Amino acid sequence: MGALIGLGLASILTIGLVLLLAGCVLAVVGIRLGPLRNHSAAAVLAGVGVAALYLAWLNRGGPGRVCQTTGTTTSCIDAWSPWPFLVVALLLVAATVFLIRLARR
Repeated sequence: MGALIGLGLASILTIGLVLLLAGCVLAVVGIRLGPLRNHSAAAVLAGVGVAALYLAWLNRGGPGRVCQTTGTTTSCIDAWSPWPFLVVALLLVAATVFLIRLARR
């Protein structure tokens, strides 16, 4: 659910609305059904962190223009710096660990 929401935010201009809708529907189902309500809801933050980690991986060659050459063609893209995405991912995973440990006390 968290990964759906994170990827939905990252791709809001294309398929993001569908992913956000699916993530929200799953969140409502998880809240409404009693047996599904537990401490693992804190792991939603880690799912959003996974989406940020994926964005960091996609931009691993950046910042700037990154070119890839195959046998006969060369393609170039403009990549962002991966460090802000990596920092956000690590903070979200650390917050998840903190919240789960806090809930177990």
